[in-house]
Amino acid sequence: MADINRQAQTLWNDFVAGDATAFRRLYDLTYDELYRYGHRLAGSRPAAVRDALQEVYLAIWQRHARPPPVQDPWLFLLVSLRNKLIDQARRERTLLLEADSEPSPEDDFMRAETEERRASWVAERIALLPDRQREALHLRYRVELEYEDVAEVMGVSRQVAYNYVNRGIKSLRAVLDALPKGYF
Repeated sequence: MADINRQAQTLWNDFVAGDATAFRRLYDLTYDELYRYGHRLAGSRPAAVRDALQEVYLAIWQRHARPPPVQDPWLFLLVSLRNKLIDQARRERTLLLEADSEPSPEDDFMRAETEERRASWVAERIALLPDRQREALHLRYRVELEYEDVAEVMGVSRQVAYNYVNRGIKSLRAVLDALPKGYF
């Protein structure tokens, strides 16, 4: 993720300097990861994620003559997408952060029956976590953001972001510790 952040910064700077092709390269670089993040937030509403992403990129492009002052373009895109999805959810009065219905790429690579059972078990337990803990864990460990960045994306303080991650991990550990020996 550090690589995507560096590349996004370079492309954003080029875009701000007037290079219109840098915007397309920024889009190509960030779209898939933003879509995965949005899918985790919006659950079984992929059209909503695509619409929100389109709105985010369109808003940036429409302001290309005067782009917003951004210190970290990758965080800016994550926050913008999250805010769009929240706005959509409020408009549609749907729940944000439904359970993820799409298997992760890692699940596709798991061949052994034991590994499949473990992944399934973990996914079920994560789905049972409160929404904010699940989102914080995703941002921290899947998107690989630092706690300050998780806090910024979620609109909370660093300590609250840390608490969400910590509580999620503690909940998962407690359930894992309660399993009989040799379960996995």
